[in-house]
Amino acid sequence: MSKGFTLFEVLVIIFIISFLSVAILFNYRTSQDQASLTRSAAAFESEIRKAQNLAVAGVDFSGAIPCGYGLLYIDNRTYRIYVGRLNGAVNCQSANHNYQSGTDLIYQELKIIESGVIFGTSFSDVFFEPPDPATYINNNKSVGISQTIQLCLEKDLTKCRNLTIDTAGRIATQ
Repeated sequence: MSKGFTLFEVLVIIFIISFLSVAILFNYRTSQDQASLTRSAAAFESEIRKAQNLAVAGVDFSGAIPCGYGLLYIDNRTYRIYVGRLNGAVNCQSANHNYQSGTDLIYQELKIIESGVIFGTSFSDVFFEPPDPATYINNNKSVGISQTIQLCLEKDLTKCRNLTIDTAGRIATQ
């Protein structure tokens, strides 16, 4: 009687090892994608809070006292923090709180930090007006209005993280 493995046994072992390798690789890639999405959502939420904090602090910009700070969608990877100005209004409360090209100032232009993550859809301007700060979504601060901003994997738009901002100033990530 000879000792050793048959060809069938060797093929079964190779199949099992190959199957496990593919499963591990797939789980690794999925974990990497989810981590990229989570990092991008956290960084974007941080930038929203930065605009909110600038408004609360009443930070001057370029020697002018701003009416507040807002977020502006540019494209599926780019957005801006902008400085709202009076733009011909009598006071900040009556000013248009959406970005006004030519009069509002750009505080910072930003990109989503992970290369495989994009905005799922465009979003309306979000603006924070001091001192409370009042929160405007598309120039409206009525109670109960909210906006959901999606950050999605570019290669699979069904995998997204949602950030919701409401006119009470709450920012929540789901």
